[in-house]
Amino acid sequence: MVGTNYGSISDNQLVLLLQKGDERAFEEITIRYVKLIYQIAYDFNVDGYEPDDLVQEGLLAFLIAGKNYNESLGASFKNYAVMCAKNRFKDIAKKSSAKRAVPKSHIITLDEMGDRRDEEQNVEDFVIERDYLKSLMMHLRSLLSAEERVVFNMYLKGYSYDEIADTMRMSTKKIDNTLQKIKRKLRESR
Repeated sequence: MVGTNYGSISDNQLVLLLQKGDERAFEEITIRYVKLIYQIAYDFNVDGYEPDDLVQEGLLAFLIAGKNYNESLGASFKNYAVMCAKNRFKDIAKKSSAKRAVPKSHIITLDEMGDRRDEEQNVEDFVIERDYLKSLMMHLRSLLSAEERVVFNMYLKGYSYDEIADTMRMSTKKIDNTLQKIKRKLRESR
């Protein structure tokens, strides 16, 4: 909403704006609660997930919480959203531990795969790739809105348009439009 000072309005008012499709409302919720999301994410130790991955999942949980929140049920938005984030992290942890339960007969060692690269080169490649990914993520944060980042993150993780639409409580067409907009922004930012 033009002229609205988002920093001065209550969580419940922000949630109402978010439910009406106001992206700036979600950005303000993110600003208010990103430290809390980081704290919650760092409390969870999930194999295969970096804390930043969990923070993205936590932001997604807050977005979904905002879209589904109903003040009349008595819980504050903060408590409801924190519960949603923790439940999402627990679900991720359960899925991660289920993936680890692979029969030994299905495990292939690196030697069996013929991977005999120099270990120092692997470390150097890892550091270079990590630094590149960090700079890419910073670029994406400056380029994309919070909602676009969540959609893009889910897309990169292999979710289908329908799965993203269901999770985000949006139409498949809106997801397609959002991804097209992201691609255009990325092309134009080269």
